[in-house]
Amino acid sequence: MRADAQNEGNGGSGAAAKNTYERYNNADGAPMPKHIPFPDYPNSSELINELVMFLFITFAAAMQFINIYRTLWWLPESNIKHTVNVYLIEPYLIAFIVLLMSRRFLFSLLMRGQDLFKQLSCKQRRIYKYVIKYSFSTLLLLLLSFCVYKIYDRSSFIPVFLLVYPLVIYLLVFGFQIESFLRSSCELEGSYFNGMPMHCCSSCPNTIRDEIDVLKNDFNIRFKQIVFTSLLNAYYAGLVPCFFAVSIYYNIMWTYQHAFFVWLSCLTMATAFCFPSKYSDILHRASLHLGYWSRLDMRPNGACSSIGSGNSSVSSTGPTAVWKPASVWIQGSVVKFNEELFSCQGPVTVAQPGNSSHSRFYKLFRNPSIIYMVLTEMQAAIVLTGIVVLYHAVEWHFVLSLSFVTLTNQFTFFKIMRDYLVTKRIYTAEASIAEQTKTLSTSNN
Repeated sequence: MRADAQNEGNGGSGAAAKNTYERYNNADGAPMPKHIPFPDYPNSSELINELVMFLFITFAAAMQFINIYRTLWWLPESNIKHTVNVYLIEPYLIAFIVLLMSRRFLFSLLMRGQDLFKQLSCKQRRIYKYVIKYSFSTLLLLLLSFCVYKIYDRSSFIPVFLLVYPLVIYLLVFGFQIESFLRSSCELEGSYFNGMPMHCCSSCPNTIRDEIDVLKNDFNIRFKQIVFTSLLNAYYAGLVPCFFAVSIYYNIMWTYQHAFFVWLSCLTMATAFCFPSKYSDILHRASLHLGYWSRLDMRPNGACSSIGSGNSSVSSTGPTAVWKPASVWIQGSVVKFNEELFSCQGPVTVAQPGNSSHSRFYKLFRNPSIIYMVLTEMQAAIVLTGIVVLYHAVEWHFVLSLSFVTLTNQFTFFKIMRDYLVTKRIYTAEASIAEQTKTLSTSNN
């Protein structure tokens, strides 16, 4: 098979600028998918993303402390002159939360230090990264352990266990991977460019399937990071201050409501950081090369129909071939694999029939604008719900915390809405061009 392939680093924006559409053919003349150049609009760097997340979680934790330790200073006959009982807050608890929440921002800042030494070679940069990673993680662990020791001296064992419990869960989920603890996304050596996985427009089926395995693994790691990061941040910013509130009366419903809003905000914010539109476009391009097989259900009258696809029946007496891993199959092909029949539903297909991971990958990233549409609706619901709840808030500290969460979600809403509008327009045009190309090819035949 002849592989007329072209590497597209970082989604292929540089190569696509020279030629809007590219056509790749295999030995059988099956046309490979054509991609529309993705617009090169600026995105926030990893350092800015971590800074925004750190500031949001720090101020969210401060709002929760205010909800718990607020005073009645506003009453006319009150002799209290301060708004918050600061002396009741455990200082080492604040230090623990700030240190833990700032770890990724500080690590990103230290990693930016290598940019100051442009004369460093690749080997020296790897040594610099190795030294910074292990020295910083060791120092961070020592400082967190010191804070836990001081807290243990002033409280019982149960609060301390609740304080370190998420770190134990991290070891069970990620193992002893320091990189996942210090960064939101981990890069595989040789497979990334500017923080993004690379996509190679190849016509070789084995190369495409290997690339899908790399992208699928990267997506799973990012997804675990999103879930764990949102839960971890909401836990320390919303729940931990409540666990250490001793002999203090506060509104439990409002504090846990604040923790819930913080969790939703962190979930959408982490998703916007880890899944930018350029990243989803790389997975979209790979899914078009992968294709999709639909299992055919044999009927007693000799016909077979596609399960779950809504397509019309296909005659079982038509041409049917045995699936070969080194072949590129065009739309409408019917193959036999493991005593079952499968129909090609994509423009081209190199996926393994019956492989559920390949099917999920294609269905999820065939049109990523759907993902951003769901995220946009979710973020809009968070903002509108916060406004409605804010309307019914009476006490000053509730108004302050809800206003903070609602206003900061506007930044995430803007980013997700922008990604949705851009991806919708691009993939709608791409689908239209693909349909016109298919119609023209059919008429020529």
